[in-house]
Amino acid sequence: MDYLTVKEVAELKGCSERFIRKLISNGDLKSEEVVNRANGHKSHSIPISTLSDELQQRYYKRQRSDAGLLPEVKEKKKNAAKKQRSFEDLTADERTEVNVWTEILKEWQGLRNGYNGSKVEFDKLYVGKCQIEHPDIKVSKDILYRKWSAYRENDMEGLIDKRGAWNKGTSKIPAPVWDCFLWYWLDENQPTASLCYRNTIDWTAEFYPELVSQIPTERSFRRQIDRDVAYAIQVYMRQGDKAFNDRCAPYAMRMYESLEANDCWIADNHTFDVISLDGETKHRLYLTAFLDAKSGVMTGWNITDAPSAQSTILALRHGIIRFGIPKCIYVDNGREFLNISFGGRGHRSRKSMEDQPEPPAILKRLGIEMRNAIVRNARAKPIERTFRTVKEQFSKLFSGFCGGTILERPESLKYRIKNGEIPRDYEIRDVFDSWIDGEFNCQSYGGSERCYKGMSRIDVWNQTISEARQANPADLNLMLMSTTRAQKIKRDGVYITIAGEKLWYMDTEETVMNLQREVFVRYDPADLSSVRIYDAATDKFMFEWKLADELMLEYLEDDVQNVADAQEKIRMTKKFVKEQAAGITASLTNEQRITLIEMTVNKAQKNKEEKFKIQMPNKIIPVMAKEEPIEEKVAVGTDSSTVYDLKRIIRNAAKRKE
Repeated sequence: MDYLTVKEVAELKGCSERFIRKLISNGDLKSEEVVNRANGHKSHSIPISTLSDELQQRYYKRQRSDAGLLPEVKEKKKNAAKKQRSFEDLTADERTEVNVWTEILKEWQGLRNGYNGSKVEFDKLYVGKCQIEHPDIKVSKDILYRKWSAYRENDMEGLIDKRGAWNKGTSKIPAPVWDCFLWYWLDENQPTASLCYRNTIDWTAEFYPELVSQIPTERSFRRQIDRDVAYAIQVYMRQGDKAFNDRCAPYAMRMYESLEANDCWIADNHTFDVISLDGETKHRLYLTAFLDAKSGVMTGWNITDAPSAQSTILALRHGIIRFGIPKCIYVDNGREFLNISFGGRGHRSRKSMEDQPEPPAILKRLGIEMRNAIVRNARAKPIERTFRTVKEQFSKLFSGFCGGTILERPESLKYRIKNGEIPRDYEIRDVFDSWIDGEFNCQSYGGSERCYKGMSRIDVWNQTISEARQANPADLNLMLMSTTRAQKIKRDGVYITIAGEKLWYMDTEETVMNLQREVFVRYDPADLSSVRIYDAATDKFMFEWKLADELMLEYLEDDVQNVADAQEKIRMTKKFVKEQAAGITASLTNEQRITLIEMTVNKAQKNKEEKFKIQMPNKIIPVMAKEEPIEEKVAVGTDSSTVYDLKRIIRNAAKRKE
């Protein structure tokens, strides 16, 4: 490869050596440092290949001239120097630049031809006009003349500013250094480029000390990131798999043409961006809503203090009463949807609960299929767009609007809260009921099907509904009842849990006669005065029990009447059990009332007389002691027939002590 000095390049380009050194220091011109061994001075050697095509041709022309060679044919030189591209081959920025210069040149020639004075003076005036109107474009008389020449020859390349383009896209970063930098930078901890740059320098000094002097500035690394590291790789390596799926990965488009109204409802919860009052408590209410996937109509909703299975059931009931029973619902994986009562536990089921009986969920009783969104999938909840509309068009109507983030919170909100100028809960509920049907459901359809463009959401629902499944109120109430997991009937009956509190239900006679029986308890969240009891094994209806409120006393209850009612309930239960127990043996006569001990003794005596007989075998084996027997001692003063009586002596001694 041929190299030139700074002086030779300056002569070739027709500029000063200072200008060439400036290009080298700015990185606009590649060079290699050479150290003079004699005096230690550094100089720059510039490769011929890094120069522009025009300078290279000028250099080789001089070389041929010095060697006495004939110059190349002018036409061949022109074709070699200029490789014309079509307008479509240009980049967007280059096409824009060509169009700008075309308009400038047309305007210049039109005004110049109509100018009566000196054309040279006019050109100076027009250059000043262009510099004011196009401050981002470098314009001079020479540039104007060159651009006009290129325009007349239909040379689009000549209308493009190629300054700095000779080394565009090339990198001065050594490959090992760049690999190390990416090793540090492409990390889920998302370190800054500055930190990675400093560590890369230390790493290079450790493993490639000869490359330390070739490491460019931090800005070069930042430019290299944008140029060489694809956005998808940056997201995947630095932000993780979920961010990649949400921002970069392709996804399947859902086609709605085959859907009909009520085929699928989408359910989710939303926090109102409004602070409201319930008595003295300040809070934000929650919305549980069902949205028809076909038309975008909000079919049912419930406003609650906290999302729960009860709120979901109430919202579904509201939608079914108005629009009928859907075929399928699409929900996320929240506990308010995946629970025993509403839709079943799904993937939340635990192995320890596999053998426990589970009641049929509400959706199963209604014949509704439940589909769950992929966990942590940002694209799986189209109802979020509806909640955005609720925020922008509904929540912002109220003086208690607080925004979704601290940046959206109005400055005057704290004063309105302090002065009590925020809405009450019932006001939000009343306004929302009117706003949904009178405003939201009547707004223009915003789906992807162009055939419904210009129609309202409710009009789309009316046009696309072909059949509706409905149930009479009594059956609907039964099918929408919440169900507890299996429990055993206890002394106080059965219970349900509402807001962390247990409510007990019982019947004086039926409870005590079915103790320890395993049952399901179903109840209506809107009416807690009674529950329905079903056998856990067969799911067969057994009883309907009332709330046993007389047995639920406060710990320090001092109301005499309440305590008396509870005692009366207990007394009646005990009396009933005694009556039932007495009725069991009422058919026995006095002769038949034989106690267990009498029955046992009689049976044993009879068996002893009839069955207990010892039968010794014919073969008897005598067993004898190997020692002589001890002779019995005789008391002094007695004959041999008198036996020493120890018991009699002890009795006599006791008498003497009395």
